[in-house]
Amino acid sequence: MAKGNASNYLVGIFATLFLVVLVIVAGVETKKKAEGKPEIELTGKSKECVACHEEKGVAVKQIEQWEMSKHAEYGIGCIECHEAKKGDFDAFTCPGSDILVGRYPTPHDCAQCHEQQVKEFENSKHAHQFWLLHNDDRAVLEFPVAVKHGCEQCHRIGQMWPDGSVGDCSACHARHSFKKAVARNPWTCGECHVGPDHPHIEIYLESKHGNIFLAKGKNWDLNYSTSNHEKIPLETPVCTTCHMDGTPTQPMTHNVSARLAWESQAPWSYRTVWDEEHLGTWQKKRERMKDVCSNCHAPDFIDEYFLEADLANLQYNEIRREFVRWNKKLYAEGLMSPWKTGDKLWTSPVLDGYDEVPEVKKYYAWHHEGRRFRHGAEMMGADYTQWHGIWEIQHDLIEMINWAAEHGDKEAKAWQRSTSPTKVIPYKLYDVPGNVWGINTEISKPPFVYQTFPDYWDRVKANVEAAYKHGLLSEDQWQLWLKRYEKKEYYMGTQFPEHPKWKLYKERDENDLANMRKQVIDFKLPSPSFWETMK
Repeated sequence: MAKGNASNYLVGIFATLFLVVLVIVAGVETKKKAEGKPEIELTGKSKECVACHEEKGVAVKQIEQWEMSKHAEYGIGCIECHEAKKGDFDAFTCPGSDILVGRYPTPHDCAQCHEQQVKEFENSKHAHQFWLLHNDDRAVLEFPVAVKHGCEQCHRIGQMWPDGSVGDCSACHARHSFKKAVARNPWTCGECHVGPDHPHIEIYLESKHGNIFLAKGKNWDLNYSTSNHEKIPLETPVCTTCHMDGTPTQPMTHNVSARLAWESQAPWSYRTVWDEEHLGTWQKKRERMKDVCSNCHAPDFIDEYFLEADLANLQYNEIRREFVRWNKKLYAEGLMSPWKTGDKLWTSPVLDGYDEVPEVKKYYAWHHEGRRFRHGAEMMGADYTQWHGIWEIQHDLIEMINWAAEHGDKEAKAWQRSTSPTKVIPYKLYDVPGNVWGINTEISKPPFVYQTFPDYWDRVKANVEAAYKHGLLSEDQWQLWLKRYEKKEYYMGTQFPEHPKWKLYKERDENDLANMRKQVIDFKLPSPSFWETMK
């Protein structure tokens, strides 16, 4: 074989081998990508940490989670988050090594890379855990170990650390994967926003938003970014969509207070002034929330829905006013006594005592049912607005007044003797003609207050106008309310002729009732009861 041909032959072999190697490498990389595993290059102390943990079989699952994270992909290893200096509150030498590490990575550590997010969080009510300041119900009624394994598991999101930082990023971002998809999943929020006093996950799942998420959410990629004003990629919102994610016209934020116009978890509903110097007025916060809603909903629906939700908050205040009035009245009459230890009198809205019925009813009407009523109205949770909300509040109100009557209060006794159904509404009312879901084209029997009080809408108008003038409703909301008031016969459906199906449904209903009476009510068994034969 000629020398030139031999050289060409060798070059061809090496070229072929090189191509084969490239194909193999490409295959490996493709497999890595298919498995979702990023390339990882670790050096120094982090490499030592991983090797030691794997060798000793300590928390190896956390290493696997970290390997799938963006931190691993960018070469951010153990020591970057767990680094500690001598004298740090959580510093310790890892067993079997000379590496000084921090046991508790805090927001102070996260801020090395995520400074903006940490600052936003510090200004939110997630960080300010007011329960630390006013936790009488937990501190008195519950014993410490229950509080530690109960309240504090959720409220650690506002942990105050010795290094001066506030919060616990891992409350939402799972250690050690830090996946956005985990933080965005409504069930993550539902770890804490659950239960009788703030059932937000249940309210969400009851809403059409949650319904769509349950049906389709398993196919959604929640790892998206909205940091550069990208369009929201979801068909329906998750919790972060409304409260944190960016939109094409506003940035994302870790301040969950930035879009909330009410303090509707408090004993009274009031327009928020939280961090007003940075976040602006309640109207500005409402604009941010409406901006999120406008990605899916028409402006008139948004305005009408918020008006109704806001009136529900105002209505709650008038109901609570009755609970407070009755408790103060019963204290003044000596029928109840607030709790007192030494010179300390417990008279906060949280704790007036739990040993007498009116005190308990006042607490639950705020802390449980009152929150459910307001938050259900704000988040499209019909059952929580109604049966878990206002129905329970009304029941508490009646039980409280009956207790007062049984213990000698004259006003309560007169209330008990009254046969008017208006007695269950001893407070002033807010309302709006019609509802956000459409025109009421048939009302078989209007609410008794409409029938009993011809001046019903005049009274309501005066109340809504007073709230507007007091700054609790915006100018736009007042004008929207007036528009519906001026066309109330239309929105209430009373200007329309009888619905063509109404007569048919009424006849069927009467037939049902007649057969119920025939089959059950008028049917009597022949033998006596066993109790009757024992008398």
